[in-house]
Amino acid sequence: MAAMVAGLLMCIAGTVPAWAQEDQKPKFGPDAVPITRAADYLRNTPAPDYWALSPFYVPQTTSASCSLASVTMMLNALRGLPALASERLVTGRQLLDRVDDDHWRAATADDGEGVSFGELIAYVRRSLAAYGIDAEVEVWRPRDASPATLTELRRILTENERSADDIILLAFDQGTLTGDVGLGHVAPLGAYDPATRRALVMDPDRLWYVPYWTSDARLLDAMLKPDRADPEGSGLIRVRARRVSG
Repeated sequence: MAAMVAGLLMCIAGTVPAWAQEDQKPKFGPDAVPITRAADYLRNTPAPDYWALSPFYVPQTTSASCSLASVTMMLNALRGLPALASERLVTGRQLLDRVDDDHWRAATADDGEGVSFGELIAYVRRSLAAYGIDAEVEVWRPRDASPATLTELRRILTENERSADDIILLAFDQGTLTGDVGLGHVAPLGAYDPATRRALVMDPDRLWYVPYWTSDARLLDAMLKPDRADPEGSGLIRVRARRVSG
């Protein structure tokens, strides 16, 4: 009887409720390394994009406003710190007012559904125009997870790392990288380390995350993953500024 009771107690002890399992789950899955544990690249290299973006790193204010926060960071990084005390930094609210698009307002509100990759491209272009930033907008959508496509992604990330004159916005499945719930997401690329082949994601989901590194191969997987808004997957937008008029 004692053996039977002991065996029963072991079974009960080994059954962990769902809420307890969630409490014990690590903050990041195996495919993401938080910046707090991996800062050597940023200390030992120029990392121009990171230093252009980090002063303007802002959180998304709703569960659906990652596109708005990411474009806001991009605009501030490209414009730089204004010279005059009378000049404001770009904010999400100000950006929505300048672009004046009811769909973007609704899509990024508390109960919004977010935007698709195609809509993000349009809002990037309109946001640049709203702030007088003359820029080339390059859109890259991966075809597959082949070695050739991964090589192409590595080329883009490596070229982008050379200066702060261009900023990349990533559109991807967040859960593929963080190990949490999968959903379409947008974040600026903070840096790329070609030696370790890791990309730094400046995730605006600040309620849960800090910036994190992930492998370029896993990033490709995350961009290819379909969702409701983008059944064919997403990609990246590279914005190269030529001049700022105001």
